[in-house]
Amino acid sequence: MNISAFWLIVLSIWIFILQSRVKDLEKTIQRLKDKKPYTPAIDDETPIAVQENAEENETPQILPPVETEESDETVHHAEVFRQSYDREIQKEPAKPASFIANYFTQGNLLVRIGGIVLFFGLAFLVKYAAEHSIISMQMRLEFIAVAAVALVITGWKLREREGAYGQILQGLGIAMLYLVIYAAAKFYAMLPLDTAFALMFMVVVLGSVLAVMENALPLALFATAGGFLVPILTSNGEGSHIILFSYYVFLNLGVFIVAWHRSWRLLNVVGFLFTFVIATVWGVLRYRPELFNTTEPFLILYFVMYLTISILFTLKHTFKPKNFVDSTLVFGLPLFAFPLQVSLVKPMEYGEACSALVLGTLYLILSRLLGKRERTALLAQTFLALGVVFYTIAIPYLFDADVTASLWSLEGSALIWMALKQEKQYARYFGEMLVLLSIVIYPDSVSFQGISPAEYLGYIIVITSSLIASYLLDSYQRQLSASQRLLARIFLGLSLFLWFTCTPSEFLKLDNMLYSNALLFSLASGAFLLFVVSRVSAWKLLTDTLQGYMLLGILFFFTGMTHTLAHPHPFEGFGALALGILFFLGYLFLYTYGHVWKYTKQIHILSLWFMTAVLMLELRYHAELLHAGKSIVMVAVAVVPVLFSFWLLLPKKYISWMEIHRNTYQFTGAGGLVTVLIFWELTAFRIAPDFSLLPYIPVLNLLDMMQIAVLGTVFYWIYHNRTFFPQNTRTVLYALTVFISVLLASVIFARIVHSFKGVDYTLVALWKNIYFQSGLSILWSTIAIIAMLLSKRYSSRLLWLSGFGLLILVVLKLFFVELASSGTIERIISFIVVGSLLLLIGYFVPLPPNESKEER
Repeated sequence: MNISAFWLIVLSIWIFILQSRVKDLEKTIQRLKDKKPYTPAIDDETPIAVQENAEENETPQILPPVETEESDETVHHAEVFRQSYDREIQKEPAKPASFIANYFTQGNLLVRIGGIVLFFGLAFLVKYAAEHSIISMQMRLEFIAVAAVALVITGWKLREREGAYGQILQGLGIAMLYLVIYAAAKFYAMLPLDTAFALMFMVVVLGSVLAVMENALPLALFATAGGFLVPILTSNGEGSHIILFSYYVFLNLGVFIVAWHRSWRLLNVVGFLFTFVIATVWGVLRYRPELFNTTEPFLILYFVMYLTISILFTLKHTFKPKNFVDSTLVFGLPLFAFPLQVSLVKPMEYGEACSALVLGTLYLILSRLLGKRERTALLAQTFLALGVVFYTIAIPYLFDADVTASLWSLEGSALIWMALKQEKQYARYFGEMLVLLSIVIYPDSVSFQGISPAEYLGYIIVITSSLIASYLLDSYQRQLSASQRLLARIFLGLSLFLWFTCTPSEFLKLDNMLYSNALLFSLASGAFLLFVVSRVSAWKLLTDTLQGYMLLGILFFFTGMTHTLAHPHPFEGFGALALGILFFLGYLFLYTYGHVWKYTKQIHILSLWFMTAVLMLELRYHAELLHAGKSIVMVAVAVVPVLFSFWLLLPKKYISWMEIHRNTYQFTGAGGLVTVLIFWELTAFRIAPDFSLLPYIPVLNLLDMMQIAVLGTVFYWIYHNRTFFPQNTRTVLYALTVFISVLLASVIFARIVHSFKGVDYTLVALWKNIYFQSGLSILWSTIAIIAMLLSKRYSSRLLWLSGFGLLILVVLKLFFVELASSGTIERIISFIVVGSLLLLIGYFVPLPPNESKEER
């Protein structure tokens, strides 16, 4: 990844966040000042002196005591003080844009515009004169120098005039002096460099002293801007960068001197922008590695000067409360200076890392020193944040991407902890960003190579840091908004994702380990670790998350089984151990947290059904290995749900262990198994008797007996849970069971015909066979008669009507099916037997009985 672009993005985002915070704090303080102005103590017996502005050498106004009530006098003097205080605040332009607008809209407009035009004209004159020899160089420069001195003297004499007339003239004169000295040294070699710099220093001192004495920000701005523009306007594309940067050192020294006495934010920003923008342009166009020794000292010097100026602004600011920060300078300085430093030291090994570490250490030391004073508390916190940022930036320069991500994750979780403890919102944002970046970067840094033990350890560090971040954010929810509270769940989910990204590969290193089993082992080991953490920390979010353990296990199991759908073998390899651990932990979690989980009942049922499915698949696999026929395979599939259903429906005294969820298991749990058995029953109807090792004995064979057992289980489940169903539903369920029973009896008879008469076991072949039709008529008639006889015994009209309906169906079949086979003994037997049975039932139960008691 592009480290330079990355740290620049990180630094820019962080500076933008911190700068927004400082500006918000400044606005809040300003609003508080407007609402509650500072009111001095008033003595009734002493006159009150309010000094409007001692720095402008104005005569103090002496206010005689007013002979009114005390409250009126207090209000009057407080208002006078407020007006004076507001005027002092208004001395400081709020923004460069407003200053420029005021410059061209207030005061003596003509002289302001004229001064600027004159300065540019003189600058162009110097350049033109250098290119075209019109008059001697000495005369040109002497003329401009005399004019500059004259403007300074005239401006000093007119300094009291309205519209800052004199200040503008002085600024223009100082800028012209810069022009003369720079041109004489650079273009004409009339002055040695040391002499030129000495003269420049004198001009810097002159402009700074005049600006401070007159408390004139426009003068300081004009002189400073003019000084910076001189080399730009007179440049011919050649010259030494040493001269240029040395010249700017003296200009910045003037800004520094002014900053020592006046907190002029706009002047600081103008000097800063001129210096670093021009340095950046020169670096892009002209810098070469061999110029390092003559460039690096200037960059360091500029940085130190403006870092000191930003501290002086806070120390010497006149506003109250005195905790202001020049956010533009504080954050803009590293944003400009550090990229320049990186471009200088890029050819050096660990040059970028050492630079970041030095800057981080410097900011941390300053934070420690300034944090002891209330006035600089906000500035100290800002330097602390910048120190952390530069230490963070140093990491990718020192280590590979995977190690960087690991360290960032640790740093991010530590920052979140500190920020939440101190309620620092933007520091928490930075920590969250670091953790998220580490989660994104680390997998990518190791994806193209196998995960080594060291890289797996890095994964564990990132996962742990993400879990810590999730825990901290969840624990301090009162500090977070509703949307921010989702971050705790996001970090937890990302940590789980990383766990399943790296851990299965470690288990796959074992011999005969399948991917599905590796997933299950990863799930079980991770869940157990989370279980331990939840027990130690009482972390509710983690406790609730463990509810998804069994559902995730089911997903992993069937995902791994997709490649063996034809012959699934759950216990293959380490499958038995993996599934055993999975179920053990699942029921351990239920035992521990079942009383607090929201979905406890659903998890119980899901675990039951999943265990049943696993055992059904495993028994089916082993039955197929026996090669004993399809019937044995079908029987093996039904064994587990039949046994589990029977076990769950046992009386209370046999299953006291599940008393709390007994109804859930017996109704919903067993109901799901019964539903599966019904589908199995219908599927088994299609299976012909296929016993490779045993002869087919009607009813007394495994398939028929299992189908009878399944129907008995279904009936018993309906009867056992009859109180949960209304009367109509119970009737439908019983009718459905009877209907399936009739089908089973018919299927058993069909298997007899298939086995002993050699008829194909298909619906078409059996339907065309007269033996099957005759026997089916007799069978259905017998069943109908038994049902009608039982209806008399239990006084059930429904049972009688069911038997009667079946008889009608038999009669219809006799006339529409068997009658087509006229002359056959089978048809004759069918008619005789069915007719006899009808006579028999007409004798014993001619009419449906009256229901004297409720059906059971």
